[in-house]
Amino acid sequence: MRKLSHSKQSLLDALAYFLTYESVEDIKVSELIKHAGISRSTFYRSFETKEMFFQWVLDFHMEGLSGAAKYTANTPTVFYEHYFHYLYEHAIYFKTFNSSSMWPEFHYRMTQIGIEVYQTFIYSKIQNEKVSRLISHYIINAHIGVAMAWLNEKNLQPPNKVAQLVATMTEQALASQHIVLSEIFPYQK
Repeated sequence: MRKLSHSKQSLLDALAYFLTYESVEDIKVSELIKHAGISRSTFYRSFETKEMFFQWVLDFHMEGLSGAAKYTANTPTVFYEHYFHYLYEHAIYFKTFNSSSMWPEFHYRMTQIGIEVYQTFIYSKIQNEKVSRLISHYIINAHIGVAMAWLNEKNLQPPNKVAQLVATMTEQALASQHIVLSEIFPYQK
């Protein structure tokens, strides 16, 4: 993930603070800049509106999630641990993206990140574009469902437990089509 300027990092920290007890729709720019310790002009130099700031927050975290989805590891479980650890570290944002109507494209973008990864590798194994697309959508929508249900838990389970569950479910879904998860995904570093 790219390094942020001090003011943008302070704004993210301020947003996280307010999201712990306020809905995103109720957060005011004046509250953000006061808590972040930046001036109004600094905020508006980077973002024309509060909505543009919120869009940047989504873009920033989706970029990070995309990077986590491209992580290479020794096993599928280690890969999923890395992915769920990223979600865990940024849970306050992903919970908000999931539950707020401000980000209608959130689920679509989550799906696209996963589809890009899986479809290529499944196709390389079965050489059938239609079937690889369907299997990819099935797996990714299941992953997103698990991730969103997990993020909505009051006390989050450790990421490694969720990763193990997702790895097992993915292995079983692929096995039903005679595909071995560890053979289709380039986990090796």
